[in-house]
Amino acid sequence: MSPLRKTLKRRYTISNRKLLLILYGILIFIHFILKDTIYPINIIYYACPVLFLLIKNLVLCVLFFREKKILYSLIGCFLCVSLYWFATYYKTQSPPELSDKDKSILFWNIARKGERSMDIIIKKTKEQKPSFIALVEAEELTDKDVMWFKNTFPSYSIQKLKGGMVLAVKGEIDDVGYHCKDESFKFNYITVTLANQKTSILVADVNAVPFMNRKSALHAIYEFTIKNNPSFIVGDFNTPYESVHFGDFKDSLNSFHKVSKGFTATWPYGIPLFEIDQIWSAKAIRPVFLKKEYYSISDHALLIGVYK
Repeated sequence: MSPLRKTLKRRYTISNRKLLLILYGILIFIHFILKDTIYPINIIYYACPVLFLLIKNLVLCVLFFREKKILYSLIGCFLCVSLYWFATYYKTQSPPELSDKDKSILFWNIARKGERSMDIIIKKTKEQKPSFIALVEAEELTDKDVMWFKNTFPSYSIQKLKGGMVLAVKGEIDDVGYHCKDESFKFNYITVTLANQKTSILVADVNAVPFMNRKSALHAIYEFTIKNNPSFIVGDFNTPYESVHFGDFKDSLNSFHKVSKGFTATWPYGIPLFEIDQIWSAKAIRPVFLKKEYYSISDHALLIGVYK
């Protein structure tokens, strides 16, 4: 190879590496400053969780290994992002000792796995005796599965809902209202009787299409929540907990995020990428502990929330 070609190739390689460095800086700016405030920049935000940023940082460290100033800056950035990641999305608390006054709820996106998921649900119900169980993407659960659950737990009422959802309560299901908009979101608002007291539950499923703006969907669910004051809001929001569009939720409701154990992410398959499955409650209810369990039949974590 001629000296001229070597020089041109080297300059081209340097230009490519600098371009990658600039792009990484843009991703950092989007993730920590812009977040998902602007459409369609929010698509990039959703596609680059913190774990991806850390991996990309390591790749850049290899590419710039001989350029010490840039390398040290990248290492500093890696340490800062790692510290932020663990401080914000990793909880070290141990399971508390539960009292008779503590109750629990179970939420799970069963990823359209019918009979196999019912085995797990029945097992967890025997162990936890939750006040209610909410399932989304439960289209494959059959009437036979529902009857199996009902015969196993006569004290529970169970009902298949519109939008591929199922609700079982340790009491009575009194009334169900279904709401959806242009495949953007869907939710059921259910009035139930638990321990001889009337209460209400909202079960939501937001569209997972990555190019969809989540702002309108989350705003609609929040506005309905404020107007109707459900005790619990559970669902697969397909939006990470750190989204700016959960700001109103965080101000007006209690989140089980703060009492989670380990990484707070719920998708996919235990890899700490996105906390998209969430449990919220009215301010009068105090979250105590959130446990996550993973099963191969679903890419979503099964959530068990303990509350007072």
